[in-house]
Amino acid sequence: MGERGFLLIEILMGLFLLGLITVTCLPILNTASNNLRLTKDKMDILFIAESTIEHIKSFDYSRTKEDEYLHGVRLTELIDILRDEDPAIIELPLNIGDNNFKYLCTIYKENDSENLWKIWVKVLPFEEGRRISNVEIMAFMPIPQEDESMEE
Repeated sequence: MGERGFLLIEILMGLFLLGLITVTCLPILNTASNNLRLTKDKMDILFIAESTIEHIKSFDYSRTKEDEYLHGVRLTELIDILRDEDPAIIELPLNIGDNNFKYLCTIYKENDSENLWKIWVKVLPFEEGRRISNVEIMAFMPIPQEDESMEE
């Protein structure tokens, strides 16, 4: 009879220790999971900003295809807007109500000299409640020149 009572106390102590470990570990795992998700989102934002800068910097009228798009806008149209306006501010995607995009990309351009543009790309998430700050990247690039052969 004494062993049954001792077994019951062992089981209760085991459940108590298991509950104590669970109560301390679950919040830690939840926090780690949220931090991993925030890190992934931050890396996505950084990738979008860098790829936007690279698309604009590598633009060439003679090599760019007509069906090449950047955030839902044809790349040639985007470069034409940047060439026509000084300073230029473009928010992409143009149709903000579209649910296909998770981030808002803003491109600022000003002429630094007669042959150089200074470009800032700022990317931020649409959702306001997240703890993710925006990402800004600045670059200098030569102004793309149209080929005379393309105009004919």
